[in-house]
Amino acid sequence: MKVLITGSNGFIGKNLRTHLQEKENIEIITYDIDDTFEKIEKNIDDIEFIFHLAGVNRPQTPEEFYQGNSDLTKKIVDLIKDKNIPLLVTSTIHADKDNDYGKSKKIAEEYIKENLKNYYIYRLHNVFGKWCRPNYNSVVATFCHNIANDLEITINDESTALDLIYIDDICYEFERLLAGEKPGEKVKGICYINPRYNVTLGYIAKRLYEFKDSMNSIYVPNTGDDFTKKLYSTYISYLPMEKTYCSATKNVDERGSFTELVRTNECGQFSVSFSKPGIVRGNHYHHTKLERFIVIKGKAKIGFRSVVDGSYYEFIVDDSDIKVVTIPVGYTHNIENIGDDEMILAIWCNELFDKEKPDTYFKPVA
Repeated sequence: MKVLITGSNGFIGKNLRTHLQEKENIEIITYDIDDTFEKIEKNIDDIEFIFHLAGVNRPQTPEEFYQGNSDLTKKIVDLIKDKNIPLLVTSTIHADKDNDYGKSKKIAEEYIKENLKNYYIYRLHNVFGKWCRPNYNSVVATFCHNIANDLEITINDESTALDLIYIDDICYEFERLLAGEKPGEKVKGICYINPRYNVTLGYIAKRLYEFKDSMNSIYVPNTGDDFTKKLYSTYISYLPMEKTYCSATKNVDERGSFTELVRTNECGQFSVSFSKPGIVRGNHYHHTKLERFIVIKGKAKIGFRSVVDGSYYEFIVDDSDIKVVTIPVGYTHNIENIGDDEMILAIWCNELFDKEKPDTYFKPVA
């Protein structure tokens, strides 16, 4: 299937092109600012779907709005109006506004409606995500770039709210259309991308500065909600590569080593320990602290004894069948490397270690 993408080197075009390149049955024909329209004309008989993403939103003169938005769209429509090639065009929520940008997009929309039957007009809200050009027309891209590079940001009114949509949600929607599915939201002939996130500039900036602070430690932010997850991924894409790592502290003794890898303020911490053959770790219990043990290399015996009635349980685990063992509170427990090689144990704990209140009490299992 041959697919044309106009604006193929732009923000949305670059992301969509990458998505579609992962599919074996699609051949992409690109068209961007340095190409001539003859490239489209030459390939039009082989094209089976058109993603018309090219447009102008920051021109030198008002005339360029119409040249890059409505005029180019008209040329494409005139070329395909006698063919049954589906046309998807990206417009804007500003299409009904009284400015040259909005007017040029509205003219393009109306021309498509008047001359084509097989089309999808998507009015996009504010788009954010990887590869968006900073200091251009996206406040999220500008904030991410500046904060990641230790530059100042300017906010005139922190309470200003934006409706944001995420770049990969756009790409997934366009992929579904290409596969023959219907738009997720269509109102009076106009399509929209979901989900949409209504957030203030102040909230965006606050979260981005939290992300920046977390990069200097093993702490990771809470990304449990959908918007924060996507904003965090976007922020990381703007970081200089030399800022994408931090150091973890490795504690070494005669038994092996123990290292905290990840800390969170909401979901505890994740650590890893290395134990030599015959080494026993633990022999303590907790009242509230909960742990999960995962032996990812080697063989181990995990023993439990109730601190109330002395009842005993044990599990033999090894890396041939990875088990996740939850350590109940009120049971003193230990783990012994019963293999011939080094044992690697991954540990999740539901709270951060606090040396002032460790909730850890020595008591032998045996």
